[in-house]
Amino acid sequence: MRIKGYSNKEMSRIALGTHLGDANDEVSASYRNAIKYAVQNGIYTIDGAINYRGMRSEKDEGIAIRELIESGVIKREDIFVTSKAGLLFGDITERMNPKMYLENILKPQGITESDFSEYDGLRQTLNPAFYEIALNKSLENLGLETLDLHYIHIPEITRAGMDETIFYDEMEKLFAWYEGKVTENKIRNYGIALEFMGEEPEDVKWHFELEELKRRVDKVAGGKSHLKYVIFEYNMLCPYPRTVLSQHVDGEALTLAEACHKLGFKTVASMPLAMGDALKEHSLNELLEFALDGCDHIIVGSKNTDHIKELLSFLE
Repeated sequence: MRIKGYSNKEMSRIALGTHLGDANDEVSASYRNAIKYAVQNGIYTIDGAINYRGMRSEKDEGIAIRELIESGVIKREDIFVTSKAGLLFGDITERMNPKMYLENILKPQGITESDFSEYDGLRQTLNPAFYEIALNKSLENLGLETLDLHYIHIPEITRAGMDETIFYDEMEKLFAWYEGKVTENKIRNYGIALEFMGEEPEDVKWHFELEELKRRVDKVAGGKSHLKYVIFEYNMLCPYPRTVLSQHVDGEALTLAEACHKLGFKTVASMPLAMGDALKEHSLNELLEFALDGCDHIIVGSKNTDHIKELLSFLE
């Protein structure tokens, strides 16, 4: 039986990420312990995606959340759970890589290779039918009736192979689907998880204007949209979302972060430690301060309770 309800809180300033690690039992056990420790100590937002560790990350989140709720330690409204869809995914526990999952599970439901654009081994789509399958599977993995937040994952991959106007049209259709999922109580809000627009803001192939997306979503939702969050990489080695004037709002050139705020979107920094690379030159506290000064929220991936203790000491 799925857990009912949703968070009564905003996303926490620091969210626990679940992206990295092998898809084995040892890593799963570490993630479950880390999630339980983080949630019980104030980091109550868990950031995930259906493709992380071949769905194992979501399944581990689901087990940890259920244990916390069933033991009475927390209630559903005490945690904020996110996921993402858009990238082709597999199911490691069913021994299906993404290609096999496409062949065996998605094709019988009408999703084919032609729905996806490919870049550097990642396949991305904006087809709402794919998101329907992915969202339902995420809710099953997590054991939840409602997700607090669901992201469109790396839409720049599709944008790179598509005329910009057609891209906006496709996003508008996807926004209409998302607003329907809010009405159905399957999600509370949704967002956009960027990668290349933050890392390579001057490369035109990734580029689209957030102002136009805001116009399209307001058209779909009558000015009351649930598109609320934008993720991008932001750290001391990748400061571009706050230094490069890559967006335009009301005719004014703005940085990605400035455009988000002017359009009413919350900003979420991914990779604030630059996958650990930035720790070679800067302290953990310097990196966390930099990211939190520049964004409303940050995602720090960890399956190690000692690392989570360091994050908690920083928050004190």
